[in-house]
Amino acid sequence: MHLKKKYKTIKYIGILSLLLVFWYLPCKESVLVSQDEFLELLQEQDNDFITRNTPTPEEFAQLRSVNPKKPVTLVIYIAADNDLHPFAWKNIKQMEAIGSNENINVIVQLNTPGYFNPTKRYIIKKGKRLLVPAEGTAPTQKLNSGSPHTLIDCVAWAMKYYPADNLILNLWDHGSGVYDPGASLDYHLQDIKFVSPFDLFHLNPETNMLELDRSIGYAERMDLTDGQELRESGRGICFDETFKSYMTNSALKFALHEIQHKVLGGKKIGVVWFDACLMTMIEIANICKDHAEYLVGSEEVEFASGSNYELVLRPFVDKVLSSQEFACHVVDSYEKAYQQITRDYTQSAIDLSIMSQLESNINLVAGQILSAMQDQNNNSVTKALQKSKTRPACICFEEPSYIDIRNFYINLQANINNMHLNNSAKEASLKLNLTKLIDQGINLINKAIVANKVGSNLQRACGLSIYFPERGMFNSYPKCPFAQTNNWSTMITQYLMTKK
Repeated sequence: MHLKKKYKTIKYIGILSLLLVFWYLPCKESVLVSQDEFLELLQEQDNDFITRNTPTPEEFAQLRSVNPKKPVTLVIYIAADNDLHPFAWKNIKQMEAIGSNENINVIVQLNTPGYFNPTKRYIIKKGKRLLVPAEGTAPTQKLNSGSPHTLIDCVAWAMKYYPADNLILNLWDHGSGVYDPGASLDYHLQDIKFVSPFDLFHLNPETNMLELDRSIGYAERMDLTDGQELRESGRGICFDETFKSYMTNSALKFALHEIQHKVLGGKKIGVVWFDACLMTMIEIANICKDHAEYLVGSEEVEFASGSNYELVLRPFVDKVLSSQEFACHVVDSYEKAYQQITRDYTQSAIDLSIMSQLESNINLVAGQILSAMQDQNNNSVTKALQKSKTRPACICFEEPSYIDIRNFYINLQANINNMHLNNSAKEASLKLNLTKLIDQGINLINKAIVANKVGSNLQRACGLSIYFPERGMFNSYPKCPFAQTNNWSTMITQYLMTKK
């Protein structure tokens, strides 16, 4: 047995041991799988040629031609060339329960493990998935799901042959928020590793619910799995094991720009939906804001099952949803899927039209704090920041340097009177200005977050996080677009220097 195959076998045995408990977890809208179902899902890739449906002559003609325009096209870009691939098939089966209809096109591009396993495109219909013939308009080989050009080509094909008034783009895979090592221009890495969702959750026998293990942070966990090497390699989103690649944050922005201007003729994407971990961050919203109307995703890590796509698609049976309605509905569906099985979930929808105002506010708040730190008495400003940003006062996530922005603002406002400067007049001005700015910021945050659902362990999470480390900055952070144009990055640097 090859070492790689042996590793995967051991890993899947570990997954199965966790799945055994799922028989006992109550959930009417279950996203979990039984042991038998999981074993079937593991074989689904090999059995796809048997289980997928043969198109009728009419359907076959549709697969080779431009179809009539519909209100919505949903493109699910599944980067499952990794340990998540069994759950991709679970989600596809959920999609088949509803499928495309007169209100929506449901399009899947699927990458699963194996160099000789070509990338597949499916049209999802009720009760069936139809494979687009591997010629002309479809891939004939394995594509790199970590390349922005693969994503651009996928959406361009979908909108050409299945046109719609509104595009919803779902990016399905592992995610790591703003953490991004800034890979080389070809987006290739030699040794990609990642933290699996299976390593993060455990069953609490007293509550019979899944819980996140917060004893070790996300970055610390990476340190324990070949730490420094992983920190240097890392990932952004759309991890591809075959090509040892991922989509960097700059590559994601490039892809969204090209889709907006070259595929949609300048019109914004209706919703960018991350069915991935840790993606509803200020820094990620900054990447998306110029190219999309709404962002949907999770502040926290997600369990491997992701969203329940049957629940998500169900309203389209009877009606068309606007971008905002769809974004809010995804959030509600996520809560229905997880509220009975874990207290550690988040899902939110962000109105990206508010982001420029919110970023400006963050810039001004950070500017005030920077000025105050230069004249602080007895490190009081630094101490107030530390008290405002760390547990238990502030909601942090599996990666503890990702903190809830509204919770931080509320705590900072409560700690303003603990800030003392050497110049009393400057201190009074700081407190007045900072109080006003924080009030404005909280109002903007509330306005930007159009939907937010959280488990009871994360009740104070507002739906939007920001990066604020305690022990050192990610090397890539100063390169992200938000950090390059906002005082926040400089404030973090000053904070880390003054707290030593």
